[in-house]
Amino acid sequence: MHHCGAAIITCEDFRLHQRKDGRNYIAEFIKGLGVDCDLITRAGGVQDLVRPTIGFDASIIRDAEVSVKLHNATQIHLINHQGCGAYGAFSFSSLEEEREQHKKDLILSQEMLTRRFPGKEIKIYFARLTDKDSDVFEVEEIL
Repeated sequence: MHHCGAAIITCEDFRLHQRKDGRNYIAEFIKGLGVDCDLITRAGGVQDLVRPTIGFDASIIRDAEVSVKLHNATQIHLINHQGCGAYGAFSFSSLEEEREQHKKDLILSQEMLTRRFPGKEIKIYFARLTDKDSDVFEVEEIL
């Protein structure tokens, strides 16, 4: 059996991943964890877990099960981000409203995955833009 320390479920948004200028916020996050990680990407991060459509929630669960059962992941990290296009239908009126929706979705996803994978540590994060007109993110844990 192969071992990794964690699974990460996050958005597929290119701004979070490898950029042509070398920035990669998810890679930096993984380095900070200090363990090998399975990376599960979906448009909207955890959104399909709490608002499932055409079985995407089952796909995310299957990917997490592979990480937990086959790769022995002991942690699952859920990362959503500010300015997510998959959340565009919400038409947020403020950053505070946007953060609150992501926080609700992340907490609900955390509860769902805790029931599904008892004994695994599930942590939630929000990647916020450092400036609303930039694409520089800071990943912050939601406690």
